[in-house]
Amino acid sequence: MNRIRTGVFPACILIIASAIGPQGEGARSVPEGAKDTLTLAAVGDLMMGGRVLPFIELYGMHYPFDSTRATIRSADIAMANLEAPFTLTGKPFEKTYTFRVPPDLAPALADAGFDVMTLANNHILDFGPEGLTETMETLDRLSVLYCGAGKDRKQAERAAVLETGGWRVGFLAYSMTYPSEFWADQNRGGAAYPHPRRMQRQIASLADSVDAVVVSFHWGGERLPVPREYQRHFAHMAVDAGAHLIIGHHPHVLQGVEIYRGAFIAYSLGNYVFGSYSMTSQGLMLWAAFQNRALHSVRLLPMDVNNHRVAFQPRFLRGAAMKACLDEVIRLSGALNEKSLRVDDEGVIVMNQAGAPVGRHSDCEAADHGEKHSPTDPPSGH
Repeated sequence: MNRIRTGVFPACILIIASAIGPQGEGARSVPEGAKDTLTLAAVGDLMMGGRVLPFIELYGMHYPFDSTRATIRSADIAMANLEAPFTLTGKPFEKTYTFRVPPDLAPALADAGFDVMTLANNHILDFGPEGLTETMETLDRLSVLYCGAGKDRKQAERAAVLETGGWRVGFLAYSMTYPSEFWADQNRGGAAYPHPRRMQRQIASLADSVDAVVVSFHWGGERLPVPREYQRHFAHMAVDAGAHLIIGHHPHVLQGVEIYRGAFIAYSLGNYVFGSYSMTSQGLMLWAAFQNRALHSVRLLPMDVNNHRVAFQPRFLRGAAMKACLDEVIRLSGALNEKSLRVDDEGVIVMNQAGAPVGRHSDCEAADHGEKHSPTDPPSGH
């Protein structure tokens, strides 16, 4: 598939009941000749260092992705949160956990099908600005886009824009995790922090120039299955400014999902490939389909990420294990939605309430706060 990069199953499916998107005055239309449906796959925290390295030495750099690669590659766009810098240089920051990954393992990300990496997290400066610079240079050589960190605040806040199939999709990423020394400012490199008015202006500006806006947040409490109030506040603020899809990570466990004004918010997708033996058991791959410059549907593909079982190679859950994971996501989502999300016998989450159009509220600048598959389906081989 021709992708132009610019800028720095059975499974659960959520059908959003109306065409959603900024369809008002000034809205961009998808160009004539563009493909009808654009698909995006997103996973949570990805860290190829630590305990996974002996397995990579034994089986090769592509080993961690062998069970999920086909699904990732089948999406028009795939993204993940890069939870460790690609570097062999720099001085470690004084904190409990510091991560880094040899840069020669980075080609495995591109081979697995990833197009966009978000860098806004609490590990991107684990080995200082030198490690961040080497990471960006490594991704540049692979033509993998990134956003959410940079040599200063201006670069860290820069959107990544990917063009494919006649669509333009914009990505922004922000970190709300400590240490605060990792947050970029005018004179210091690091991760983008979502200063409310600046974030709203950035999202609104991006929404005017692309067909879909995806915003990533690194936030929440580790091991906490419930989003904190500030997560909901910033997620809603991002949607009010024009975001269609919010992807969250950092807790290393699953949190609930929410439909807000027709946009979809995944507060935490949990871990993906992650080089530790923590007791994290479940992660999600989110499969989103866009049609007519609107978010059309979302599927949640549960994965087993317990490395005692899967040995650092996430595997899709099936049968009773899949159902149990989805039931838990629905339970966690209950308090987050005005109307309950219901699952039918085929694992379909039905959304009865038509969402309001995604787009900027007029006052947002002042706020601080079977075998047959549709074209939106991931392949059956996952």
